[in-house]
Amino acid sequence: MSLTTSLSFSSSDPFATIAPFYDLDLQGYDDDIALYRLLAERSAGSVLELGCGTGRVALALADDGHDVVGVDMSKGMLEIAKRHDHSNNVRWIHGDMCALDLDREFDLILVPLGGLQHMQEIDDLVATMTVIEHHLSSGGVAVVDVEAPSAEDFTAGSQPLVEHWTREWQSKPDDDTAMVSKLVQVEVRSAQARRDVTWHYDVQGSDVPLRRITAQFVLRTITYGELELAGRLAGLQLSTAWGDYEMTPYDDRSERLVMTFVNPESMS
Repeated sequence: MSLTTSLSFSSSDPFATIAPFYDLDLQGYDDDIALYRLLAERSAGSVLELGCGTGRVALALADDGHDVVGVDMSKGMLEIAKRHDHSNNVRWIHGDMCALDLDREFDLILVPLGGLQHMQEIDDLVATMTVIEHHLSSGGVAVVDVEAPSAEDFTAGSQPLVEHWTREWQSKPDDDTAMVSKLVQVEVRSAQARRDVTWHYDVQGSDVPLRRITAQFVLRTITYGELELAGRLAGLQLSTAWGDYEMTPYDDRSERLVMTFVNPESMS
């Protein structure tokens, strides 16, 4: 490892610098997997995941025997996903969920764990919902999961730097173990309904200096009404809104906003 460094997102692959730590960040997280497995079983057909990252959801559904396509704009993330896919069960595609045409339809389309919150502009949100409509079969279901808006999302200003976790990490299976700490700082810009997020990963090996990798990006705050309207503008109809992965109806106390959309003709 080199001396302490600071790296930012590259324009060609905005998640390249943090891709090696993404699995570590979500280590053991599977809260939403049971819901997606249930919906995939009900659809009994093909699955498209937009913003698939390193394959956490796509691989789980492919292991169940579903026909799965995973799309992500980060080549770094996709390279890790492909390494996880030992049986080549998933078709991995490098692409932008705002502008995608796979020339086929799917019975289940997923945008898990806040993927839509990376949309820079509200037009990008509508464009992504339009992509979903274009790829959704007549009887299919689309599921989008974002953080439910909270009071702090509308309180402008800088939040303190917070350490989220410290965990053991190996860049490769045979490498020495290092310790990685993730620190997060958020600047809330409530007038623009966005948060400017900074992630620091401090990597410390047993016999090497500390190295810091820094990534900065924007997360949108998306409300129920905005998401419903974006779907309607794209030609989709809201079917259900849940506040968690147990299908509890969405309300003011919910921590997640999980919405399902269908084509209007399938509701008649």
